[in-house]
Amino acid sequence: MAKDTVLFERNYIIIKERSSQNETRAAPLDEITGTLTISEHERGKFFRFVPLGLEDVMTDDWALINGGHSVVYDKQDGDSVAVPSSPLLKYRLHFNLNDLRSVRRHHMAHGIAHMVFILKDGTTLPAFYFNHGGSKELLQKLAQSLPLEKSTQDTRLYIVKDDFPQADSSQAISVFDQLNLFDNSNDSVKRSQGNESRRTAVKSFSRVTHFLKDTLLGQNDMIPTTENFDRKLTPDISALIESFNSDFRESNNDGFEVIYKVDFKKLPDITRGQPLTLKDWQMSFDKDGRINDVNKLKERIFRGGLESNSLRRDVWRFLLNYYPWTSTYEERIEIVKQRKAEYLTMKVQWKSINEQQKQRNSLFRDRGSLIDKDVARTDRTHDYFAGENNVHLSILHDILMTYNMYNFDLGYVQGMNDLLSPILVTMEDEVDSFWCFVGLMSRMEHNFHLDQSHIKNQLSNLHTLLQFIDAELAKYLVENNASNMYFFFRWMLICFKREFSFDDVMYLWEVIWTDHICHNFELLICLSILISQKTVIMESKFGFTEILKFFNDLSCNLDLDTCLLSAEKLYIQISTHRDIPTSIAKILGLPTGPNQRLLSTIENATYPRKIYTEQPRGTMNLDSSYFRQESCPSLSPVQHETREALLNDIFTMTPVTEF
Repeated sequence: MAKDTVLFERNYIIIKERSSQNETRAAPLDEITGTLTISEHERGKFFRFVPLGLEDVMTDDWALINGGHSVVYDKQDGDSVAVPSSPLLKYRLHFNLNDLRSVRRHHMAHGIAHMVFILKDGTTLPAFYFNHGGSKELLQKLAQSLPLEKSTQDTRLYIVKDDFPQADSSQAISVFDQLNLFDNSNDSVKRSQGNESRRTAVKSFSRVTHFLKDTLLGQNDMIPTTENFDRKLTPDISALIESFNSDFRESNNDGFEVIYKVDFKKLPDITRGQPLTLKDWQMSFDKDGRINDVNKLKERIFRGGLESNSLRRDVWRFLLNYYPWTSTYEERIEIVKQRKAEYLTMKVQWKSINEQQKQRNSLFRDRGSLIDKDVARTDRTHDYFAGENNVHLSILHDILMTYNMYNFDLGYVQGMNDLLSPILVTMEDEVDSFWCFVGLMSRMEHNFHLDQSHIKNQLSNLHTLLQFIDAELAKYLVENNASNMYFFFRWMLICFKREFSFDDVMYLWEVIWTDHICHNFELLICLSILISQKTVIMESKFGFTEILKFFNDLSCNLDLDTCLLSAEKLYIQISTHRDIPTSIAKILGLPTGPNQRLLSTIENATYPRKIYTEQPRGTMNLDSSYFRQESCPSLSPVQHETREALLNDIFTMTPVTEF
């Protein structure tokens, strides 16, 4: 076998990646040092990153971490197998340069350059930091091997230009498994191994069939992720899929891309605020314990959140309607007594059901079994839920079982455990957590209805807003079968629970719960993130499956304050527009008609929450103001023997991953 020829090598390259969304503090693996090489092999040119300590560990061409196992992809037979993993194995990266779609190089004056690589299937690698230089040289070396061109829209972005048709969507359909709505490591590994009968059934439907079966219908039908998971799709599922798509076709016909011309590029300058402090909170009450100015308090929370979990313990009771905003001290004492008695009564009801009664009530039995399964895997990497026989998991279980009795028509649906977890961590009390969860579910219950009508409507609203805000991007999504906005499904279903760190999720939720500036503020957050990635998506020519994978890889790699700022800027632009379309106004709860103006002022919201002197660690760039430009390296002419040879290299390559 021919020896690899090293074309580029640099030691002490660092990967900086945020902790998982379940972790609240930095983990030892947040910074991984290793060696980055570009080497030439008889099969082509390859990018490799090997962490220190893994130089002699042999793996196949590509390894991805999946819970406690590594899923190693073998390009010889296309199968994935589960093997024991080292914690560092997920950072051993290897891909053929022909699989590269784009490179983004960031460099601040007197700062450390870092690069982000995006593959053609939408996979986003973690950021590589060049503490000792070398990013320019690497970019030039890539330009010698690939038709690399600088983006006209973003001077930091370099796109691999080609005219090759995109791969058949059926080859990448299982990328829907990457949504990981309700994680189960072992089940994910089983799904990655594949099943021929399942694949055959999936290919007979549209690209969204597997997604809806796995993540939409599975919530309420409780389809187990075992052998039964592979059963054939029924006609009812097909009908629902057709209903979903037809609903979307009917609702996105407003044609804003033709009628309206709105410039959303010149957004207003606003800043986030400081968190509400305990002192500020205490000064908000009158002598009887009533809040003096509810709207002012909500605005303060909207702009900066709350400073600590101990303060959240009090404020969330109001935000989640445990306490009325107009209640007094004495009234709240009585509410606590009453709610505690009601909770204990409901808890006794389900605990007193014996085994014979359970056997005669299949619905109660199946829901209880599902709760047992989901509780066992809820945020187990978080300190509050870590370890065996964790008492907090038992409390989580009891709250969900009691809610199942409280709202038996809806019952328990997968995903509710994700919503309860931050509440329990914050409240640290079973009764208070239950009633706050009831308040949250009163806002989000419609997300879990069997017909998924609310989720359909929200995804439709997202596309309607996008047509008004960025007609070019909306048109691109239509042309690439992505206008259904399914890549935001998980974000909508459990309110960004998997997209940000645990602490950021709590901050985000309290901002949304204020309902301060408009309805459906979460839609504007989604759109601000989507628009921020417009250049990468369009210039990389991503199709639906690539976009889905790309957005899934953004999980825990987004800076929340930047997202909130961008979303508020979009709101101000929309709300101050002279003629807001009625459909847009209804989505955001704005008054309709000409000459409407922003109802709330922002003059008092100029104090900064955070000041960044460098890009937040492990985050994607969402705002060009974070970075100062420097002159970008010139690119050497691209050298290829023949176009046919390059085509052969790409078309003979099996996709780097299949899930």
